[in-house]
Amino acid sequence: MKKSINSICFMLLFMPLFFFGANVEVTTTEPWPLKMESRVSFDIASKCEMLVFIEVFNSYDSLSESVLAQRVALKSVHTESVTQWKEATKSRILVNFNQLSDAALKELIPVEKNSNWNALSLGNLEQRFPSTFSVWYATTKIFYEDYVKEQIRLAALFPRITSEILQFSETDIQGHNFTDRHYLLTFDDGPTAVNGNTDKLIQVLDRYNLSGMFFVLGDNFEKRLKASSKEVLQELYGENSVFSHGKVHKAHQKYAEWKSSIDDTNTLIQNVFPTENKNALVYFRPPYGQRNTDMVAYFTEKNSKIILWNIDSRDWSAKLNVQQVAQREIKLMLLWRKGILLFHDIHTKVQEVLPIVHEYFKDTEIIWMKPRDF
Repeated sequence: MKKSINSICFMLLFMPLFFFGANVEVTTTEPWPLKMESRVSFDIASKCEMLVFIEVFNSYDSLSESVLAQRVALKSVHTESVTQWKEATKSRILVNFNQLSDAALKELIPVEKNSNWNALSLGNLEQRFPSTFSVWYATTKIFYEDYVKEQIRLAALFPRITSEILQFSETDIQGHNFTDRHYLLTFDDGPTAVNGNTDKLIQVLDRYNLSGMFFVLGDNFEKRLKASSKEVLQELYGENSVFSHGKVHKAHQKYAEWKSSIDDTNTLIQNVFPTENKNALVYFRPPYGQRNTDMVAYFTEKNSKIILWNIDSRDWSAKLNVQQVAQREIKLMLLWRKGILLFHDIHTKVQEVLPIVHEYFKDTEIIWMKPRDF
């Protein structure tokens, strides 16, 4: 017994490293103690993720502006943007609670239907869980402490530095307004060289009957086109859709050549994947999610959209291994219950993460959206 207690204490002491620190291997890929075997089990896990998120969210909600700035490592915060994010987040979480089945509301930690925020801000939350959930609760709370801080920091910088955190205009699509339990896969920065990571990822997608949106960099796309052919690229991407991520991976918000970056890449893509109207502007994902009013006006004029995301895998981070990225995606899919997942096909992690996530949710009736039905 003593040995068991010591083991738990060791885990809790070093848990921040497991999630956000050095490259430490995570000993388990299971973020939730119960089996994920049905739509109801998805809802129960989703409910509990949201309850812990609310607990952490409230601890930040009460901070003064100066303390908040210190917490997110900024000299100052854009209070209006932070307030806007908080209000939008509360609204989304309440909507998500209303999507839970009656059976899920009653299980584990009972919650009344149509509860308001205060009713969902449960005191002594840790004590309400069975003892077998203690490690899950501790790691989940640490996860959301880091995640909420990450989100507030993005909001605090907005709009000086725009990102996916808030809608900048009606041309933006973040994924928050999707139908419940509907998810869209997206991949940035490719394509890689022939038989590289892009090709390997598409093989994984084909294996699981999945497809997604690939936001390519014009320079990379042009290199790949010259190394193969239009027909080979058409066959490679198959049922996936190809859109623009700009010519180069530079923040377009303050990039003087943003228009030519968008237009040149659009032309390259249209030559390989023509639309009915060859002059139409394909969907665009700005690097880092950064955009400006001139870009918005341009996309509005072209009747096109800027595709962002609301579930960021952070698969590019050297601090996160495959299991950590998979756990992050699972938790955020349960929290937000819908949305656009962001991965990068130039990296290898997604090739292992997707099978883990797909297998985990295979019996829960979630919908993997087809990009051509978007």
